[in-house]
Amino acid sequence: MTQPPPSLDPSWGERGLASAPGDRLARSVARSWELFVAMVDGVDLDAVTRAKGLTAREVVIPLGAWDDNRPLADLLADARRGIGGDHDQSALVDAVRAAHLGASDDDVREALRRQGRELSSYLTAPDPEGLHDAPVASMLGTLPLVTFLHAATYPLATSALDLERAGAVVPDELLDLGLLGLVDTIGALAGRLGLSASIAAVTPTYAVGTGSHDGSWHTRVLWPPTVGPGAGTGAGPTPDPPVDAASYGPSVRGTARILLDVTAGRADVPGAVARKELGVHDITGLMALAPIVKAVPGIPGRAALVAAIRATQALGAAWRLLPWTSGS
Repeated sequence: MTQPPPSLDPSWGERGLASAPGDRLARSVARSWELFVAMVDGVDLDAVTRAKGLTAREVVIPLGAWDDNRPLADLLADARRGIGGDHDQSALVDAVRAAHLGASDDDVREALRRQGRELSSYLTAPDPEGLHDAPVASMLGTLPLVTFLHAATYPLATSALDLERAGAVVPDELLDLGLLGLVDTIGALAGRLGLSASIAAVTPTYAVGTGSHDGSWHTRVLWPPTVGPGAGTGAGPTPDPPVDAASYGPSVRGTARILLDVTAGRADVPGAVARKELGVHDITGLMALAPIVKAVPGIPGRAALVAAIRATQALGAAWRLLPWTSGS
């Protein structure tokens, strides 16, 4: 059994960043939306992006708050009823994009602003109904409500990179917050499966990790120790982390841009490795996450991934264990 390193070992009942003291998860979500909305204000919505030839408008429409885009009220109703399971996000994205393609630039930008406002307001308000940990359906199966809302920071980051060809100037902080959302979601999936495992995403300026054990998971920013909405998610002061690679446990390493592009299927793993843009520490430890590939819906190329693992093509398989797809 793979044991998470001490820095990522969860307490019993911990639920990742949602269990962090204070409002760290809420601040992460609010800041991601703030950065994304400001960035989109400088984008030509009719310009073509790198996302399968979609225009910027087509990329961002499914991220906005529309009445037919699974609004927060519907999510809360599902949480009250305890409705989990699988959600066909791809079909929803296609339907929302088609329904609002004729919306004006102002309406599209306002839908994004409204989404950010509504999610931020909900996450910073009291939770008298105790819904934050309630299960909801997602493209990755059942997730706690607030973990699901926090996970949106990842598609904001990957969509931001898609929008660069349309004139977007992507803030580094937005990419870091996207990595935090991704890693926390991986922890949730590992916890749901009862795995004892960990993973850290390490960039030249930022490191975030998650560890799971006995159905619980702990997510924290490992470096820098006091900067960013997710910093210091453990109880008490956050010490300066050791600098050796083993201190983070199993890890994937590269720039935030390359890590996000690889996980979103936007980059070639062998090429990135050959160019030394991508590295892995402790492949054996990373392979403890392999059951996620087999058990979690919503992963593209699922059969190929399982075959890669069985064939022990460890490096590519380990990278593709990071379970997500782009919404575009």
